[in-house]
Amino acid sequence: MRRWLIVVVGLLVVGCSEDAQRKPVDGGGKEAGRDVGVGDTGPTVDADAAADAARDAPAGDVAAADTSSMSSWRCPSPLPSGWIFCEDFESIGDPKQVFYEFNDNNGNFRVVDTEGASGTHSLQMSYKQGQIGGSWATVAFGRNPLVNNQPSYRKTEDFTEVYWRFRIKHQQGWPDVGPAKTTRLISFAKPDWGQAMIAHLWSKDLVLIGDPVRCATGTSVPCSGINDFGNFNWIGQLPGKTKIFSSALSGSWHCVEAHVKLNTPGQSDGVFEFWIDGQQENTRSGMNWRDSYTGYGLNAVYFENYWNGGATADLERWFDDLVIATQRIGCN
Repeated sequence: MRRWLIVVVGLLVVGCSEDAQRKPVDGGGKEAGRDVGVGDTGPTVDADAAADAARDAPAGDVAAADTSSMSSWRCPSPLPSGWIFCEDFESIGDPKQVFYEFNDNNGNFRVVDTEGASGTHSLQMSYKQGQIGGSWATVAFGRNPLVNNQPSYRKTEDFTEVYWRFRIKHQQGWPDVGPAKTTRLISFAKPDWGQAMIAHLWSKDLVLIGDPVRCATGTSVPCSGINDFGNFNWIGQLPGKTKIFSSALSGSWHCVEAHVKLNTPGQSDGVFEFWIDGQQENTRSGMNWRDSYTGYGLNAVYFENYWNGGATADLERWFDDLVIATQRIGCN
């Protein structure tokens, strides 16, 4: 089954040589001052945003993940109407037939049959001590200026609201350290990889942090190439609560889900929020993701393994049960 994934399972400080490898046109420079792996505080979040971040999860929030049921979970066939993409790695052949991009970094990022949140297969990342970049898997979906004949999903549609869910496990005894990049959701707006917005989820010390970017002004997108930092507008970080990158939580699977709703053009009514094991980590409403731009919607998710500063030891982690949808997915 062919599937497309651009989720920028994403992260940072990013001297993003991984991104420079990924795209033919590079915006140049580093994500200056934003080494989230070493304690960057990022933009100051105003009082209203902080209040939004502290509010209770919305009604109907999914309960904490029941890990006992994971072993029997499989991607449904056919997919529910609200789902765009699903991959559980149980019957995958060549990942390049599923993902828009799949870079295995000389075999360091590969499907294995020795670990699985559901079943026995997952996508394993093997870091070598000191390694910085860079392997990734990108799912493309919706209308997208980058896609030619590569795998893509529901590619005639425009998506303004997307949820994405994955399970992640860090090896038993993982040290108390965040590995920087993990995932991101993007709106690609130009054939040269220019982005209208990015919803990053990466590490900040031992927690996940949302780090949203707008690169649209009025109805236009000034960003050219991948990561045009000079035109990025960082619009306020959303730190999580669960120490998912701690040794204490290593050795077990955890369910991560994120949600982005683009703003109505010309208004500030967008949303960014995320959950771990069904519990809300942070949420922000009243966001201006794209100004008045409407050329393309949300159309890619990355899952990635760029470690700013380099891995502290030889380490492994795994991704499984990737889902992209237009509705809440949950852990079960």
